[in-house]
Amino acid sequence: MENKIICSIIIPCYNSSEWLIKCLDSIPKRDDVEIIVINDGSTDKTKELLLQYKEYSYDKLRIYSYKDNKGVSYARNMGIDNANGEYLLFVDSDDYIYGHIFDKIVANCLNGINDLIFYDMENNGNFRFIATQDNYKCKYGMFKFVRKAFLGDMRFIEGMQYAEDKDLHLKMIDKYPKCCFTGQVMYHYNYPRSGSLSAKGENR
Repeated sequence: MENKIICSIIIPCYNSSEWLIKCLDSIPKRDDVEIIVINDGSTDKTKELLLQYKEYSYDKLRIYSYKDNKGVSYARNMGIDNANGEYLLFVDSDDYIYGHIFDKIVANCLNGINDLIFYDMENNGNFRFIATQDNYKCKYGMFKFVRKAFLGDMRFIEGMQYAEDKDLHLKMIDKYPKCCFTGQVMYHYNYPRSGSLSAKGENR
């Protein structure tokens, strides 16, 4: 009997060879968690690194790769459509998570009742991004696990370059989700740094 997948971690990547291994290494390798990486038409060594990681480090890594760059929304939607987990977590390939906090949140909050489970983030400048009952409606970047059944057929709008998750976040809020606020810093946002989408205007 196969283990139930409680969480699908979806990682879109495009020319991410500089940061990808650190991102993947940060994720706990658990039987009840699947890691799905979507290689969004990378032209660097991203694809080769993914195949090597699957062969030598984690053979359960699920890789989807295609030739043309279609954008992060398309990649995330592909991840959603192929996810088996009860909950979804989106991680950018140039960021990383704190695995011990991830394990704690999975154990305590992914209970099939909570629709959105919010965590906190910190960046390279040690600034903390905090999600609370008072501000969660405008926290439309990372910050949350999403129960897949609650998400239903809603998806990211494809073709948007920045703040692509705002529309989806607001649609979820309109469904009156049952929310949980962990108060835990689980996510490291690799910013500020030159060349990132976030540095060019992506809203967190």
